[in-house]
Amino acid sequence: MINNIIIYPTKIKLLTTTTSKNRGKFLIKPLSPGFGITLGNSFRRVLISYLEGYAIYYIMINGVKHEFSYIDGVIENINEIILNLKQIRLKLKRKISHNIPEHFTIFLTKKKAKITAGDLCGSITCFEVLNPKLLILTKELDTNLNITLGIKKGIGYVPVEKNKYFKKKIGKIPIDTIFSPIRNVRFKVENCEFHNSFETESLIIEIRTDGSITPTNALKKASSLLRQHFTFNYKKKDTSDIDEDYDTEDISATVIKTWAELVKVKTWAELVKVKKKGRNFFLQSLYELNKRIKTLALDLGYWMDLSKYQLKIYNKKKRIRKFREKMRKIVKLRNVLKRRKKIKNDQPK
Repeated sequence: MINNIIIYPTKIKLLTTTTSKNRGKFLIKPLSPGFGITLGNSFRRVLISYLEGYAIYYIMINGVKHEFSYIDGVIENINEIILNLKQIRLKLKRKISHNIPEHFTIFLTKKKAKITAGDLCGSITCFEVLNPKLLILTKELDTNLNITLGIKKGIGYVPVEKNKYFKKKIGKIPIDTIFSPIRNVRFKVENCEFHNSFETESLIIEIRTDGSITPTNALKKASSLLRQHFTFNYKKKDTSDIDEDYDTEDISATVIKTWAELVKVKTWAELVKVKKKGRNFFLQSLYELNKRIKTLALDLGYWMDLSKYQLKIYNKKKRIRKFREKMRKIVKLRNVLKRRKKIKNDQPK
């Protein structure tokens, strides 16, 4: 790097080297020396471990009490069936955005020997099965099965020990879950030149997904997550070591009053910057707010019809204050009426 100049990337290009929608190769350049490996490792870690997806986290089969059992009329044992179910890749249908059940009961009564993932589609109506040809089990033609699957959203890999949090029930078998929609991420750093005067690098990232998300959207989400983690909100007393040209102004001069205004905030990092009477959001407030947003089937930065969410955000302290003021007025009025009645009774007739 010459003259101690930091060079920033000016373009991200999709290299169309394959016709598969699940694969994508991206070129990011130019970069200052050393930034290629830094960005590559950061993107790879976030893509593999922190993107959301849907997966099966427990199963129940009538007549089966534990994972070491066998089913009459079925060739595979329970462990083999579980291994097959863990490979099912699910994608939430576009028309469905809320009221997604976590439990699905499937009745296998068809006179069919080989049951594949595609045979589950009729019962799992909220999701699209991306690998319908995957073999689940092989049974006798007259064997009927009643299977319940638990499906939820999560990130990364969750071992079976952490899926045992639900209430214990005989026959409810937890399984380790792979939520990540990313199959593989590879990157390499190459040297290049910028204006033939500065030594620079270029970063090439290859992303392979399971089909529930495109490589382009996966890279966008990973970039958004990294941006949220690198956006800091400095307090005024801590700005002595910050350059004067660093922007520490609040993102919003007005207080957010409705759910529609709230979800228009693009990221949680931007929400943290919102201040009311000089006070920031704290972690507990963000946690409670996140739970409330999920119950309303909303999310930050998503496009949606916000007309029905023009509701005031619940403010417990404000409601208590209004209630107390109302009670004070009632008590005051009651005392005035008592004094008037006493004066009237004391007057000579």
